[in-house]
Amino acid sequence: MARILIAISADIYVRNYLRTDALHLLSRDNEVTVIADESLALAAEVQDHPDFGGFFGIDPAINSKHNLLFSLLMWRRRKKSPTFLYRWMRNSQWDLLDRDHGPLRWLLSFVRWIPGALVSPSGLRVPALGNPLVFGIAKAALVRQLLINPELSALVRAQDYDIIVFPSAAFDSVSVDLTRLGQELAIPTLCLIDNWDNLTSKTSFWTKPDHLGVWGEQAGEQAARIHGFLPDRVHPIGTPRFDQYFSSRKTPNSSPLYPFPYLLFVGSAMPFDEIATLHHVERILARLESVPPGLKIVYRPHPWQQKRKTDSEFRPAEFLRTVLDAQIAEAYASGMRREVTDPSFQPELDYYPRLFQGATGVIGPLTTMLFEGALALKPVMGLAYDDGHHANTSRRYFTHFDGVEAIPSFVICETQEEMPAALSALFAGDPIEAETSDSHTAYFLHQDGLGYPTRLKNLVEYVSGTGDR
Repeated sequence: MARILIAISADIYVRNYLRTDALHLLSRDNEVTVIADESLALAAEVQDHPDFGGFFGIDPAINSKHNLLFSLLMWRRRKKSPTFLYRWMRNSQWDLLDRDHGPLRWLLSFVRWIPGALVSPSGLRVPALGNPLVFGIAKAALVRQLLINPELSALVRAQDYDIIVFPSAAFDSVSVDLTRLGQELAIPTLCLIDNWDNLTSKTSFWTKPDHLGVWGEQAGEQAARIHGFLPDRVHPIGTPRFDQYFSSRKTPNSSPLYPFPYLLFVGSAMPFDEIATLHHVERILARLESVPPGLKIVYRPHPWQQKRKTDSEFRPAEFLRTVLDAQIAEAYASGMRREVTDPSFQPELDYYPRLFQGATGVIGPLTTMLFEGALALKPVMGLAYDDGHHANTSRRYFTHFDGVEAIPSFVICETQEEMPAALSALFAGDPIEAETSDSHTAYFLHQDGLGYPTRLKNLVEYVSGTGDR
């Protein structure tokens, strides 16, 4: 039996690891303690967990210094991942340079940087401190100030743990401090990379956990190429969020969400002109002969969508065949606001299989839900063209999508002109065979039939030295 400490540092991990059965096998066969950031919107839910062991606070000033160091590392290593540059641009509230439409457009986009720099001068600090002449000094000065969180330290030292486990996006002070505490106390650490793009978009580790649990082979390659992890320290185990897509294939959708056929339009957290795109899709559907009778569009905007330059309000009266997803409509009616990230809104995961099961196909800008559509064996159409307003919609900065075209019926439209043919093919395609699709999605998401709880238990016991893999 292993003594396992699990640290929860974000509300999304409450949903992904505590609300699911991800930990139930660990808790059944081992002694598990769960600690969490006291500022979580779902802190009360964590406190009610049977394995709860305490809260820790985070000093905002220290956290800010951590974030600066993360940003400097992204800047220094931006050639290893184009998404590092994209993230720095977005965090700095600057437009990306337009590299796709000739020197004049590039020059005009560069000129737009000037007021951006005046509005957000802190963005200039990253390239200034990240240049080769001063980076070493800046990094050393920051590291000296980043003392280990004393409240977190007290919780780790409260018992003689065999392993420290923490889900992370690789951009948080908690995972750094837990790694350093593990090194200091000779406790192995296991970081569970929570999302698809985390290793390409967040940062480069300045202190590495002993082991990484990642989605699949693709993330394993990224861990080695971008972050310098040795292959035997990286373990593809999937994610607790997606087991449901495989189990739901065995259960017919006896209670469909909508009484009509529909195309599911999934919105992105990143800025994209989705309202204008919905109008464009409606115009295309009006001209296509292959459209199923009575087909509608169900629009599911991302619940944590970032501020965009275009109108993001969906007005039903302005559309002929588009309706708002019921779960999001209920959230809006309960007070959730557009373009505001509310961490307390963590949609229940069991809603998604039903949403996908009823869909004829899935379209939208580049977002993880497109991949979920593929797992649900639906034809998928990703939109990766310049929307005319946000110069960050290019696929160049979403490198985790590299290779998705190998997945059956997964198409990326690089221009608007490609959309009519892609939609026509979407409706005309044959049903997708699970075995064929899984053979391709397995590159991105590890699949072995065991289920995430078993894979996590086996990995934790292996890393802690209390079991074999």
